[in-house]
Amino acid sequence: MRLKTWALEVRAPFLLLPLVLSLLGTVLAAYDGHFSLFPLMSFTAILLLLHVTVNTLNEYHDHLSGIDFRTMKTPFSGGSGVLQSGALVPDEVRRAAYVCFFVALVLSVHLVLNTTLLLVPIIAMGMAFSLFYTQVFARGFLGESSAGLGLGVLPVLGAYMVQTGNVSVAAAFVALGSGLLTFNLQLLNEFPDKEADMQGGRRNLIMALGETRASLLYTAVNVMVYTIIAATVLASLIPAAALIAMATLPLAYRASSIAMRKASGDEFVAGQKANVQTVMMTQLLMGLGILLAIVGNAV
Repeated sequence: MRLKTWALEVRAPFLLLPLVLSLLGTVLAAYDGHFSLFPLMSFTAILLLLHVTVNTLNEYHDHLSGIDFRTMKTPFSGGSGVLQSGALVPDEVRRAAYVCFFVALVLSVHLVLNTTLLLVPIIAMGMAFSLFYTQVFARGFLGESSAGLGLGVLPVLGAYMVQTGNVSVAAAFVALGSGLLTFNLQLLNEFPDKEADMQGGRRNLIMALGETRASLLYTAVNVMVYTIIAATVLASLIPAAALIAMATLPLAYRASSIAMRKASGDEFVAGQKANVQTVMMTQLLMGLGILLAIVGNAV
């Protein structure tokens, strides 16, 4: 029962995203002729620990500010409800966050010393986002951008760099697409919590732009993601097999149309689900396409 409670607290299903990002960057490096198991395992562990850090600190601070007492909880937003139920107490959640952060720091020092110093800025920024997301970035209209960087751009670039020691143009474009997907993941999930976030001191793009323009931004970012995929293939930066990622277009269209209609209730939750599926499946399919190209080149 205790394990199940902690799984809820750290938002275990969402830990799949850093795993996917790490694998995507690694597969891209393998396509360029570089692969080593230790950097993959070490960097993935760091990503997972930092993601647990940001998730638990977010729950801790949103509990103290009262935000999570006022949110409309869905499977994709509104907090886990663990602290509000009393199943865990705030201090033990805060301690768990800092333990995860410290272990990630130790692993990061070891990884940098065994790979490349160029990794330092990427890991340093990721650590800053994990520690200060809720109390700094999410309160200064930077929550979506920091999420896109910390759980999109930086993980893909980092996973590529620990294998190759550098950054390629292809890796930069793939990482940008991942960042935009995570930006949108955060943006759409903020819609149902707008009032609670405002009362709790958060400041996000929905408050700055209004729901109509924020919905337009969400849709435009989705268009940008698929444009980047197509352009990167057309420029021969990644193999044509990566176009399999375009198969998620119907999911992105569904999420965008629901956002544009300003849907609520179960319909909006369906849009959130389509949004999560778009984020996960687009990157999984792109990685699969690149992997298929590697196999094809080897036979």
